[in-house]
Amino acid sequence: MKKKSANYRFWSIFSSLIVLIFILEMATGCRQSEHFISDSGYRQLVHQQFQKRMAAAAGREQALLEVFNQPVSLEEKEALEFLYAFMPLSDLANLDGRYFLNQVRSALAAKQFFSWGKIIPEDIFRHFVLPYRVNNENPDEARQLFFEELKERIKNLDMYQAALEVNHWCHEKVTYRATDERTSAPLATVKTAFGRCGEESTFTVAALRAVSLPARQVYTPRWAHTDDNHAWVEVWVDGRWYYLGACEPEPELNRGWFTGPAMRAMLVHTTVYGQYRGPEEIIARSELFTRINQLAIYAPTAQLKVQVKDASGQPVSGARIDFCLYNYAEFYPVVSQLSDEKGEAGITTGLGDMFIWAEKDGQIAWSKVTAGQASPPVLTLSNRELAGEQADLDLVPPVARNVPPLDQTKVEENNRRLRQEDAIRQAYEATFITEEKARQWAQDKGFPAETVWPYLQKSRGNWPEIIQFLENQKPDEKDYGLRLLGTITEKDLRDTPAKVLLHHLSLRPEKMADLDDETYVRYVISPRIGRELLTSWRSALQQKFSQSQLQAFRENPGLIEDWVRKNIKEDDSNYYNVPLFPDRVLELGLADSYSIKVLLVAIARTAGCPARINQVSGQPAFLLAGNWVEIKPEEKEIRAKTKETASLRLTYQPVAGLKLPVYYTHFTLGRFDGHRYQTLNYENNPLLASFPAELQLEPGQYSLITGNRQADGSVLCRLLFFKLQPGEKRNIDLITRQEVSPPQVAGKFLTNPEIMKFEDKSLLNLKNITGQNNFILLLIEPDKEPTKHLMEEIQTLASSFSDWPGQLIVAIAKDRLPPDFQPGTYPNLPARSVVVYDLKNQLQSAIGQALKLTSADLPLAVAVRSNDEIIFYSQGYRIGLAEQLMKTLVFLK
Repeated sequence: MKKKSANYRFWSIFSSLIVLIFILEMATGCRQSEHFISDSGYRQLVHQQFQKRMAAAAGREQALLEVFNQPVSLEEKEALEFLYAFMPLSDLANLDGRYFLNQVRSALAAKQFFSWGKIIPEDIFRHFVLPYRVNNENPDEARQLFFEELKERIKNLDMYQAALEVNHWCHEKVTYRATDERTSAPLATVKTAFGRCGEESTFTVAALRAVSLPARQVYTPRWAHTDDNHAWVEVWVDGRWYYLGACEPEPELNRGWFTGPAMRAMLVHTTVYGQYRGPEEIIARSELFTRINQLAIYAPTAQLKVQVKDASGQPVSGARIDFCLYNYAEFYPVVSQLSDEKGEAGITTGLGDMFIWAEKDGQIAWSKVTAGQASPPVLTLSNRELAGEQADLDLVPPVARNVPPLDQTKVEENNRRLRQEDAIRQAYEATFITEEKARQWAQDKGFPAETVWPYLQKSRGNWPEIIQFLENQKPDEKDYGLRLLGTITEKDLRDTPAKVLLHHLSLRPEKMADLDDETYVRYVISPRIGRELLTSWRSALQQKFSQSQLQAFRENPGLIEDWVRKNIKEDDSNYYNVPLFPDRVLELGLADSYSIKVLLVAIARTAGCPARINQVSGQPAFLLAGNWVEIKPEEKEIRAKTKETASLRLTYQPVAGLKLPVYYTHFTLGRFDGHRYQTLNYENNPLLASFPAELQLEPGQYSLITGNRQADGSVLCRLLFFKLQPGEKRNIDLITRQEVSPPQVAGKFLTNPEIMKFEDKSLLNLKNITGQNNFILLLIEPDKEPTKHLMEEIQTLASSFSDWPGQLIVAIAKDRLPPDFQPGTYPNLPARSVVVYDLKNQLQSAIGQALKLTSADLPLAVAVRSNDEIIFYSQGYRIGLAEQLMKTLVFLK
């Protein structure tokens, strides 16, 4: 009987296994035959676009298409085709098929792993989970690594809580700090432990997608009420989109320090991978991408429409219309459209002013327009020159709106978690090489410690790569190798492998006899050209050209442009504007205009000819006979500048609140290219460090824009057009329009709050610090992006406060004190400054009471007279706030 039972159990288990195997085989078979795209019409569209894209990428066919020869399921094949069909040019050039297959398989595996994978609609998964690229970063393998680190942490949560938890994990890894325009890849951002908002949001979207939470980076390309821009994240949860601040966790979704500023936005958009058919307003579409407008989620909106006509009053179709915002002293096009058959174009925008520029076939028109006008304004095209015209424009942004407060209990709990996460990140940062160890290493290896330490300090988590680079140099390379580190950016130090730097150092061409070492290292050896990722391209270029060709290129760089023009086709499908690697351009045979410029410089440097991209004009330039000579794409050969230039002398008479105007803050110059005025890049240029300033410019038509940002965010703008003739010497006064009315009293301190001084931890009243002096008070949260902007500005403008006899008080808000904070965190504050802590929240309460604020976003800044009258206040994010405070000094004497 027992034997029979055992046999029975055996056959029962065996039968169950057979059934299980059958089920698994059926499931596998279903997966093998399962479509990734169920809509047959859309599937056919993708396949046709895939074939078209692969035909364009024939130069890299083997590298891209080899993966299709491997065993892949129907679902994987269609997912791959989707990625290839809509891929920007940079990814066709810079990445290989194996990378894309790994991305597809990882995305599908995560969808199967998490419970919410089965409720994600097909189109949402296709456009907002599968894509490996977020914006203009260089893609990496973050998806696989992030999945492994996050899966156990969030697998038992619902989608809402999972999204919040992923953002807490992101905050453990990364915090905000301003960086340059090249966007770090997610893994490089983790290695560095900080990034700007575009990098934080790229990183956070990558983390969310890694765990099959649909996500997208959203972006206000320019604010209307303040300079700069901002990027954050939207995540799809249970059927709707929510927003969050990347690496800046809040207790709830749909909340961030930018909630208030976003209410004043004029545009919030996303570039969606592929041809997207969602419900959002489409503001641009190509065969590769869809750009959507999400502003209605954040702010009150209105329609802004314009109509373009010709001189006879007939509608003009096909005119390019730029919808522009004043920002950084230029009119930046946030949206560009072509007019329809009625001559019309329009967008949904915020309740503010825009500058509209229209152009077709060299005929132009412009106007200031306010959103929501009853009838669309008419712009009449003409071919007149604008030289001699001047216009004063008052540009008004959307008004500020109050943000309802969050539950204080949730806020306090969230702040507790933020402090824990700061400690986790700081523990990682503590693994970076110390100054003591760096100096000892340099001494042991024969390097100057005072030179090596700053490079290792700036390299952050990449310091072992910099050590490896220095250790593996040959004896005759040490001087050049150390100099090489001084030619690359801080971000390069943080994410460049040693092998890339060693590649360029070891393959450097022979130095020409008349070349000094600094020029040789910076413009021949160095791999840093523009905003591209540093890669090992030099060997491929050396192999591509014979020694005789390289010699000819060195002697006449114009031959480089001639070769590139004949062999590389310009292509405008690089919609994320990520530069192609120079060697991959040679493989692909296609490149966008910027990548062609990088290639021209790379070939010249490979040949031993010093070359660079001119910062002001953006054109490649080569050093010939001691002179930098530019080459333009339309020119067939390079030649020394024989064309006469013109001289522009800018003068400036200082006014109260603005001793020295700054380029890209108070003014810009633009040159007319036949279609529109292109801003010249004189950022941080020493030629404009003082006035009068003299510039040598090409003859042509120019614009001078000046602007004075007011306390409410509006701008007093002046637009001047002028023309420079060959050999002309022109004087122009740089004038910023001024607001002469004195400020109004906004409130008055009614209490004398108690605060804590950092120096001795003593408690004292505000009046013990200010006495009978006027004062400016900043209430801050040091770890948040808006505060970091403000404190950097205050320290930059510290000298402007030197003649003011008042007091600057920097107060850290209650529960916002970082665990590692020291008063020396802000070493360059104005002389009469003190750092305190609002230990009992009395200071914030006193300000709120004085200004009748129901809630307040930090940083909170007030300018106060000695009689306690508040004559200026600002709350929340605001670029240029330090300058606004400086303007109040004339009323605080």
